[in-house]
Amino acid sequence: MIVLFVLGIVLLAYGAIQGVVHHQVRWVPITIGLLLTIFMGLGVQRAQQRHFLMAEVPFSKTQKIQPAVTIDGFNLITTEKGSNGRLRYTYRTNDKTYQTLTQQAKTKVVAGQKPTLKTTVMTYQANSTWRRFLLLGQKTVEKGDTTYKLTLPEGWYVVPKDKVDDLQKMVQDNESDTSDKVRDEINKQVAKKVKADKDFVDDEDGQNKLKDDIVKKVTSDSQKQLKVDIVNQISKWQKEQ
Repeated sequence: MIVLFVLGIVLLAYGAIQGVVHHQVRWVPITIGLLLTIFMGLGVQRAQQRHFLMAEVPFSKTQKIQPAVTIDGFNLITTEKGSNGRLRYTYRTNDKTYQTLTQQAKTKVVAGQKPTLKTTVMTYQANSTWRRFLLLGQKTVEKGDTTYKLTLPEGWYVVPKDKVDDLQKMVQDNESDTSDKVRDEINKQVAKKVKADKDFVDDEDGQNKLKDDIVKKVTSDSQKQLKVDIVNQISKWQKEQ
């Protein structure tokens, strides 16, 4: 378009010069030059703003991902806000840590069977000889927005990066509380057994079995409650983002 725009200016100049020299208006070159100047000028402006004369050509890549952090069986993808306020997602692949972009990019999180990240980069290209000719002197390939599709299976969650320590503390506190609960429950049940049968004091096998049963039950109940608490806490954080 720049070439035709310049050609239009040349034709206008030619028509003007001919009019001055020969005192005769050359309507053909003036008309063609005026049309080329106007339309090609508008075309150049649109090409700079709206990918004029270019076709959308997306490039996609899907890769398997690993969690950025794993806490007590919870596979976590962490987030932090970029300079433009959008979330930057941190994940791992091939044991290396990566982050999504936030500039001219958006991320969508969906549920699925396998943890994957699909990256689609939109490009705009002049995909014919005529279009490349019209865009001569301008870019014929331009990069557009990037779209991320993050697919997470059951047991995977997205959490703010600055909340990971809070989850670790929840796990540590649960372990400490579980130990206290096991000790208290053992003392309570042994005392109850002894009260009902004094011979239980000397029943070492019976005491060991009772302790094992108590440890299994209390630990199982505590783990179930911990998972509920963690899921609820993650949901609360996600609503706040």
